[in-house]
Order: sequence, then C-alpha cells, then structure tokens
Amino acid sequence: MIKRLFIMSLAVAMLSGCGKKEKKKDDTAAQMARLEHSEIVVEVEVMELREAPFRQQLATNGRLRAREKSILAFRTGGIIERVHVVNGQRVAAGAVLAELDRTDARSSLTSAQMSFEQAKVNLNDRIIGLGYESLYDPEIPERAMELARMQTNYNQAELTLQNAQRAYNDCTLRAPFTGKVADIKGNRHERSGGEFCTLVDDSRLIVEFSVLETELDFVRVGNTVRVTSFFDSDNAVVGRIVSVNPLVNRNGQVSVEAEIANNGTFIDGMNVKLLAEMEVPDKMVVPKGAVVMRDNLEVLFVYRDGRAYWTYVHTRGSNSEEYVVVPNTDRGAELSPGDMVIVAGNMNLANGTNVVATVRPRQ
Repeated sequence: MIKRLFIMSLAVAMLSGCGKKEKKKDDTAAQMARLEHSEIVVEVEVMELREAPFRQQLATNGRLRAREKSILAFRTGGIIERVHVVNGQRVAAGAVLAELDRTDARSSLTSAQMSFEQAKVNLNDRIIGLGYESLYDPEIPERAMELARMQTNYNQAELTLQNAQRAYNDCTLRAPFTGKVADIKGNRHERSGGEFCTLVDDSRLIVEFSVLETELDFVRVGNTVRVTSFFDSDNAVVGRIVSVNPLVNRNGQVSVEAEIANNGTFIDGMNVKLLAEMEVPDKMVVPKGAVVMRDNLEVLFVYRDGRAYWTYVHTRGSNSEEYVVVPNTDRGAELSPGDMVIVAGNMNLANGTNVVATVRPRQ
C-alpha cells in the first residue's frame, strides 16, 4: 500500500513539472509573438529615394612619375670642388647645386678678355685711319665696319671671349626648375663625368595605368580619378585624365595618363591604387548601408507610417560608397523615387517593425 502511494506521488510530481515546462514554452512563444508584432521601437535614419547621377567606378593599379624630371650634368669636364645639396633636398629654380674647380676656366677667361681688349684697340685705330672719330661714330658705313672688324681679328676675339665666359659659367651647375634633388653621383674632389644628379618636381604627378578596350568609357579625357597609396587607402587625391593613347596593344589594353596634385605622401615611381569614375545619369542611388541580406536576398527597408517594410531589390552597380538599386519584380517588389528608405539602424529589423525615423540630410 505504501509503495503504491509513493508511485502515485511521484507521478503527480512529474506531471506538475511538465506543466511548468509547458507554461514556460508558452511564455517564450508569447514573447516572440510580441517581438514579431514590433512592440519594441527601433531608431533608424531615413532618406528620400531620388534619381541622381551615379559615379560608376573602375578599380585598377598605376605607377607615378613626376610631371617634370631632368637628369643634370656639367657641360664641361673638371674636378668637383663643392657640392651644395644632398639627396631629398628641395631647391628653387636657379639654386647652385655644385661647382667645378675654376682655375683653368678663369685663366682662359682672363686671356680671352685681354685678347678682346687688344682687338678693340686695333679696331678703333683702323676706324680712325679711315677718317672717323672712333669705332662708335654713327656715320661709319656698315660695310666699312664689317671689313675693319675682320681685318683686326675683332670678330674672332669676341667669339673666343664668349666661349671662355660660357666655359667659366658652366663650372657652376644650377637647378633649371624648382624640385627635389635625387641620385647624386658626383662627390667632392672627383672628376665630373656624365650625370651629376636628378632633379624631380613632384608637386604634380602623372599616373600611368592601362585599361581594357572594353573599359574605355571610364577613361575619357577630363574624367576624374581617385588615387591612393597602398599603405594609406583613406587619404585619396582626386585628379583628372589628361591623355588616352589611341592604340590598343597586343594584350587588348590602352595606356592612359592622369594628373594629380601631390598631397605630400606620393613620390616618383610609386605604385598606387586608382579608381576611374564615370557618371551615369538618372539612377536610384542609396548608401551601401541601406541594403541588407535576408534569406540570401538583397533587401531594402522602406519607411511608411512608423513601420519598416522590406522590399526585395537588385543592385545594378556599386562604387566605394553607394549602390544603384532596382526593385526585384520576381518577388513582386515595387520601388519608386519619393519613397523614404531606411539607411541606418536596419541590421536587425524585421518586416513591419515599429521604428522612429530621423531624416538624414543629403550630401
């Protein structure tokens, strides 16, 4: 009898426990139902959908070269006496970069000056002998002056002096334009031979890159490009395409050049990343954050009467910031300019969720 009572008590306890579990399940289901009916209000940002120009982008790599670059060398041979610059130094146009020993050049110049002065005296005597006051007399006929200059060797002395002056000046190497010094090859006390250094003006740079012939619409002269280094993708410089080579090479590519201003991070010869842009008019454009995935399909949430309703879409183009969207008609979706679309706060939204919307201003 006691054993039977124990078994009955145990059964009652088990049934009581099951009832509690069933009650707990019912409470959870009710809670989920309340969530599905969007009793929780989510804060979101919305934006009016409009048709606008879309910046379609082509990503590629390129190489930089300075807009102006020159290999500099002394015009005459000699021993380098002074070097005034170091690699990387920025110099102004006309600045002295290096000098040769002038001993021989100075001696030649002095000799040439003396010979010229003697020729001038001889010419003056010749002119006076012809009955004129001096070689500066304005009445001297041009032909008579020409003959007198030849007879006194004046012309040759003048030419020798000019050459000696040029050789003396050529002992000084000057910067032909403002830029940075690179690749110095000559040292003090060495004999100059060939190039001395390279001067680079990298304030403006040319980006050289190639595109496929099927991508030529992206690279019309005047189109914009965005250039970044491989180590600093956030610091972009905007430039414009300046030339497109009208030939397709054997690889089906076309050479293109764009020009950019140097922001201080680029140097000649650097490899860079490049986005070529082409503007396509009249597209429905949304920020990339507006499109989310639901059941492996692209979804855009539309805001109406305080609720978020998902709309299936297709993305038909993208750049670094935006998508072009069209409604997924296979899913019965509709989307039109003027709709208010949710662009932030949409990651955990369900269809019909209550939302509080703040309008994001357009850039």
